[in-house]
Amino acid sequence: MRCALLSVLLLLFPAFCFAAPKLTPETLNYDFGAIVQGETVEYSFRFQNSGDQVLEIGQVRTSCGCTAALLSARRLAPGEIGELKVRFNSQGFRGKIHKTITVDTNDPEQSSVIFNLHGMITLELYATLERVNWGRVKEPVPLQDQFDIVNDSKHVVTLTGPQIAGAGIAANISRLRLEPGQKATVNVTGEFLEGNNRIAGYVIISTDFSAVPQIRVPVSARLSTK
Repeated sequence: MRCALLSVLLLLFPAFCFAAPKLTPETLNYDFGAIVQGETVEYSFRFQNSGDQVLEIGQVRTSCGCTAALLSARRLAPGEIGELKVRFNSQGFRGKIHKTITVDTNDPEQSSVIFNLHGMITLELYATLERVNWGRVKEPVPLQDQFDIVNDSKHVVTLTGPQIAGAGIAANISRLRLEPGQKATVNVTGEFLEGNNRIAGYVIISTDFSAVPQIRVPVSARLSTK
């Protein structure tokens, strides 16, 4: 008799028996296109609680510290719309990027939802080498390499330096004033100091270009002991 009564109740009140919150996003992906390094991207992901119970938002996790996320509310009633405001700082990035924001929910069908932010970071002032790496060296001989600082912006840029962080590294630069379209060549030398089998540090060039106030190029080498 009890089983029959339960069956009747399930048929009459299916929504009551299976009531649950449901997060329905307008979109899970936002392509911000191409921006210049140093610019900031802001976007709001919108979503609705299309279920019939209160939607609760738990932890929000971003894939890196360069991305910040802010929720409009932690609890959404059925039918209510929420926003996830995202802010991405492109300083220090170049090329294609993909960042994620993971949101934990009490939606039984999706305990976590991943929102995606992607696009292209272009450079207006940059070094043509990301790092100077001589790798493993068999003999403690002086090492040499070079890279360019390129000004692809529409502004005249004044450089300062280079400054050196690390022992055994030296550098000089061909010019300190760059007109639009110009470049400066940075010559880098490395030397293994007595008792040291590593070269590790940075060549640092400061600029008056607000979008790229500093260019840091790592320098490294290791003296092989075999």
